Amino acid sequence: MQLIAHRGLARTVPENTLAAFAAALSSGFDGLETDIRLCADGEAVLCHDRITPNGAPVASLTRKALSHQLGYLVPTLAEALDAFPEALWNLEIKSPDAIKTAFEIIAASRHTPRILLSSFRHDIVLAAAELLKVDCALLVAHHPASLAGLVQQALPHERLRSIVWDFEIIDTALLEQAADLGFRSYVYGAHTQYEHAFCRDYQVSGIITDHPEFVGLTPVPALQ
Repeated sequence: MQLIAHRGLARTVPENTLAAFAAALSSGFDGLETDIRLCADGEAVLCHDRITPNGAPVASLTRKALSHQLGYLVPTLAEALDAFPEALWNLEIKSPDAIKTAFEIIAASRHTPRILLSSFRHDIVLAAAELLKVDCALLVAHHPASLAGLVQQALPHERLRSIVWDFEIIDTALLEQAADLGFRSYVYGAHTQYEHAFCRDYQVSGIITDHPEFVGLTPVPALQ
């Protein structure tokens, strides 16, 4: 089971920063999950929320202005991939306006075998599976009435054989059905030791977590 740090290890530093990523890898995580948005000056930046605490859309701010509002230097996708080339990256594209820039950066990366691209926008994932030489995953936060129907469009794409599930909606039957259809399962949103143990016992392909202590890792403080 691959251990992936959700937005890095953000216990003493802001999430989705180079410091949070470094702390996660130093603690023993295999990989890093992060979120890609496009800011006003065309930079693909790593930021989860669509709106800043001051109420401004990320898309309306330059990277400099966004960093000023958040109180730390917001990294770009290119900077993060360059800084940690050996890490497994789960890159979540949050919005369609980031597709062109993010795809160009990912395509130019020397480390595409270590990228799992995902999105709740399944049209983005299908486009990535068609255009990029990276593994792709459908992000799913609902229990589908028909899993076969959900993954039908993914089947022609050999690189689209993963699903990232919200822990809230999974059960053993759903995970087994995904495996029977040829899909690897990753899980995010587990918050207790029991929930992490469920993922481990079922042997999901990876868990995306904020809790190193529940997967046998000792958190290493990030450098300030």
